[in-house]
Amino acid sequence: MRIKKIAMHKTTINFDSPRWKKIDANIGNKVKKILKKSVQIEKKFSKKNTEISVLLTDTKLMKKLNYKFRKKNKDTDILSFPSERGSFYKKNIKEKKIYLGDLALSYGYIKKQKIDFMKYFQKILVHGYLHLLGYDHDNTKNFLKMEKAQDKILKIL
Repeated sequence: MRIKKIAMHKTTINFDSPRWKKIDANIGNKVKKILKKSVQIEKKFSKKNTEISVLLTDTKLMKKLNYKFRKKNKDTDILSFPSERGSFYKKNIKEKKIYLGDLALSYGYIKKQKIDFMKYFQKILVHGYLHLLGYDHDNTKNFLKMEKAQDKILKIL
């Protein structure tokens, strides 16, 4: 009898701001669910164990992180810190365990948007996840490719 191995996805959530839990007490579980579904859509991960770390923070720390890593002295919605270069995901991945990287999301920035908080949050979380996989929007071709992948995931959520 052959036992089928099931791939696992682990998401570690760190809260740096209590405002996140005030908007939704189950926000941590929602993050995990969104990222798990996002990973499952990528066929190359179907038999891999993946891991992502997420920091739910606010304007003050996000501004510091954005300045430290991007030299931009302002708040932003999400920062993505991939553990691998984008080219890593374009080849046949032999590793069984893959640490995809870290995401940081700013409550304050997301709250300031003039659209539904949870919809924008979900969209930007998927956007950040795709950056972990090497997607970018540095030109029109890459923008359209990333937008297509993002829309594909959002339709399933």
